[in-house]
Amino acid sequence: MLATFLITGCASVEIAKEMTKATQSIEKSVKQIFKSPDKKEDEQIKLIEKREISKKDKETKKQKILIEKQILIEKREISNEQEKVRKLVTKQKKISTINLLGKTMEELTQLIATPRLIRKDGKTITARFDSINCRLFVFMNSTLNIPRIEYYELRNGEGKLIDNKKDIELCFKEIKIS
Repeated sequence: MLATFLITGCASVEIAKEMTKATQSIEKSVKQIFKSPDKKEDEQIKLIEKREISKKDKETKKQKILIEKQILIEKREISNEQEKVRKLVTKQKKISTINLLGKTMEELTQLIATPRLIRKDGKTITARFDSINCRLFVFMNSTLNIPRIEYYELRNGEGKLIDNKKDIELCFKEIKIS
């Protein structure tokens, strides 16, 4: 950066000297402001960057830990829910005087009627029989030559497992299993 001034008059030499000094001073200040950092400053910048990366890593680790905790909590809840379902279905089978396990779809159709819904998902065939107040779900292994019922459950209209004897018997009557 170079400043040029045209000065006329008797004190021009003195003014020119002062202007040169001022210009040099300004130039020196500007260079200090925009100079490249020295080694110490480079090291300080790198340390600051490392701290920032370390903070981000810690935050990321904290987030991962929170996510893992949430997953564990959800797994426990699912496990507890599965245990409740298993107990209720076992109770349904004990209360029921009808055993559907081992029956084929043809036998079930003769016993009840045609299912309202048949669905195949991977290795499972699901059939649903509907009545006014409940649904009977049966599950079969589709990889067998003749698929047979391996599991069944009764649910009310809201999709909740039926757990009392009176409602289980009523459901079987409504679905016409006797």
